[in-house]
Amino acid sequence: MKGKTAHCNWKCAPQKKPSPCDRYKHASIICRGFVYLYGGRNTTSLRDFWRYNIVKNEWEMLDCSRDGPEELEEHSMVAYKGTLYIFGGMVDSAFTQAKTPLWIYDIDSARWTECRNVPAETESSAPTNRKGHSAVVYHSSMHIYGGYVGIRGISQELWTFHFDTRKWLCVSTPSHNTGPGPRHGHSAVVYHTGMYLFGGLMGLSEQKDLWKWDFLSSSWSNIRTSQGPPPVVGHASVVFRDSMLVFGGGISNSSPNDDLWKYHFHTQTWKKLTSATKANFSPKMYHCILGIGADFQTTSDFTNTFPSHWKSEQKGCHQLVAIPKHTRFCSYFRQQPAYRALGNEESSAIEMKTFSLPLRPGGFCAFQTTSEAERDPSRATSTLSKDKSRRLFVSTEKEASAAAQTVGEEEGTNCQHATTVAEASSDTNVLLLIGGKPLSGSSEISFWQMEFDRL
Repeated sequence: MKGKTAHCNWKCAPQKKPSPCDRYKHASIICRGFVYLYGGRNTTSLRDFWRYNIVKNEWEMLDCSRDGPEELEEHSMVAYKGTLYIFGGMVDSAFTQAKTPLWIYDIDSARWTECRNVPAETESSAPTNRKGHSAVVYHSSMHIYGGYVGIRGISQELWTFHFDTRKWLCVSTPSHNTGPGPRHGHSAVVYHTGMYLFGGLMGLSEQKDLWKWDFLSSSWSNIRTSQGPPPVVGHASVVFRDSMLVFGGGISNSSPNDDLWKYHFHTQTWKKLTSATKANFSPKMYHCILGIGADFQTTSDFTNTFPSHWKSEQKGCHQLVAIPKHTRFCSYFRQQPAYRALGNEESSAIEMKTFSLPLRPGGFCAFQTTSEAERDPSRATSTLSKDKSRRLFVSTEKEASAAAQTVGEEEGTNCQHATTVAEASSDTNVLLLIGGKPLSGSSEISFWQMEFDRL
């Protein structure tokens, strides 16, 4: 925003022990208010699985012994409908070339499922193991580009995995003059109907080019800009409002940088953001960055959280009705009519954008740009009033406040101060930096946060 200066200062993020050991080439994602982390490399490849509670600042080690992944590094992880999808990253061997390296973790049941496609038998049915590829979610599919494929070299394939059918499709294998070409160690994000791919290694050469894959026309285009980051590998990117933030990375076998760049999608311009760091902060590569706040779009199922202890003042956001923390539920909805009740008054089939959530002490509200009802009507949830005589659902901001008021009255709490979207705004967003090379001197994972106003 004009007239505002971004405050870009890295500070240690709170974390209680036990915590993961420090690492790089790992994968992280935010889903349903938790940070999930898998694998990576310390002195050897790791296969541990952790979940960070944003409200309590606590790490918890999760089980991955049965049907879970093995030791992985430079793999990818995305989330969709409360399910995590981990792809690639296995140690190169004849065994890894004979299977599809895809594992699915259902958060509700805490169970792993290993996809058992055998691409060696049907060569074009699924991608083989690879490292340093990118993975993004667009609509109901995961899209994977590139990666280092062992003795086969570097891939320039674009694969799509459809979550509902669990089928793979090789979308594109462009030649050097029609796409980014073979590369790994790059980053990719989704904005509107495009996937934006930046940097990475092509052969032994770091790149600084920016490419867009248009999901509607299924075509690549090279975005040429006069300025921007230098050639880089091992960096990380995230979407912030109408921009892409790119942090860290560097040139192979040299020290990484601590540069934070912003690329504005509409003006197609780069801007370097200045940042102040503490003495014990070191530049990183092969790290993960995640965004928390109304202005961030996550790389998972578009769920962000608003923990109160990370914000100077929580007043709401563009698409959030701020419900008092002592009530039993938060509202998830978009600024458009929600789904209405289906059938007659007695029907239990109702699609909603209000979810009943038990809040922990000092709880938080959450934000998502795509409701569960829109993505999967079977997962839509209704909220019963205390006497089970009324179903509450939201279609407008006014109804959201009314729903909060109703629940508050039933629980004997005061919800008069529930703030609607039209009355509120939030200027605070948090960027998380997790792990990265070089490793810190501490045994616990390097964990930093950056709070800043809207840029």
